[in-house]
Amino acid sequence: MRKVLAFILAAIGMVGVAQGVPGVTEDKILIGSFQALSGPVAPIGLDMTRGMQTYFRWINDLGGVWGRKIELLVENDQFNPALTVALVKKLVETDGVFAIVGGLGTPGCLAVMDYLNSNGVPFVYQGSGSSKLAFPPKEWVFAVQPNYTVEGQIIAKYAVEELGAKRIAVIYQNDDIGNEGLTGVKMYLEKVGLKPVAEVAFTPGQVGFSAEVLKLMAANPEVVVIYAILAPTVGILVEAKAAGLNTQFITSYINADLSLVQLAGEAAEGLLLTGWVPVLDLTDYDMFLYYSVFRYYNPDYPGIPSGYVAAGWIAAEVFTGALLKAGPELTRESLKTALESMRNWDGLLAKGITYGPDERAGKMSMYFFRIQSGTFIPVTGWIFLP
Repeated sequence: MRKVLAFILAAIGMVGVAQGVPGVTEDKILIGSFQALSGPVAPIGLDMTRGMQTYFRWINDLGGVWGRKIELLVENDQFNPALTVALVKKLVETDGVFAIVGGLGTPGCLAVMDYLNSNGVPFVYQGSGSSKLAFPPKEWVFAVQPNYTVEGQIIAKYAVEELGAKRIAVIYQNDDIGNEGLTGVKMYLEKVGLKPVAEVAFTPGQVGFSAEVLKLMAANPEVVVIYAILAPTVGILVEAKAAGLNTQFITSYINADLSLVQLAGEAAEGLLLTGWVPVLDLTDYDMFLYYSVFRYYNPDYPGIPSGYVAAGWIAAEVFTGALLKAGPELTRESLKTALESMRNWDGLLAKGITYGPDERAGKMSMYFFRIQSGTFIPVTGWIFLP
């Protein structure tokens, strides 16, 4: 990462004049994003926005990229895909942004994906695990965070190869998140001659899980994979503990936030989760620099920066890394070429980001950590899925 910082400093003041490139002038790059800044998902959208803004403020204070400052316009779509479509069209057609960076939420990201791709607007980082963003690859859409199908395979791989489990059950919400995660688990299990001992679906928005937990108990699993967002995951863990289901639970990175520990209490103890953002370790140079920069620009932020802050930072970091690679003569084509040249690219938080002419998934590796005494403890290194 020190080399990247040196490259940033070397790029200060070196400007190529872009002729007729939307959002690009001699001294500015205008980009857009959509986030839930109000409504029930606002805590995520506000923190993700804070992460992006912090990174761009830091880069701009260093002098920008090739002499250009990055200006971020964030529209509040309230996690409503109908609003997302209208606001993204405004950003592209009225505001004239160069790219869309860091949109939040599967419904909104999928709603604007084809529009941005058909109009040749770079869409870098989506706050979504939908595999539809990366498969099949789309020319202008660059995913970063792992999709649920990849993650499901990595979870099953870990359960079989590291935990020695043969009896694996999956409880999942019956929507894109749950169904893609289930598909990934089954894909890997099929490779090793296994099938889930139970596939238990529930309705998104469901509150009670006693019947579902009884089905899991009847299957006598060694490992239970939970594919759900935070609220039902908490409900399942609490119900399982009350019913005496003593097994190893594993869940998705979408629940990798300390709020899960606070809500589930003792029921979360021992839970394994996937991770793709490094756990904060102030003895590591990159993490110390990240934390120091964040604290400098956000002195009043309570506690350590959340995983959603880190997600926003990574969105900005990957985009900026591509800007550096694209050089001073910036165009959308040069940005795309720069992104496609990233092979195992590392930033401070982003690790192993890889694209190519026909590769848009971004991240194909994860690690596991365990909730122990109310904190996150890493238990593996990076696990790669070829």
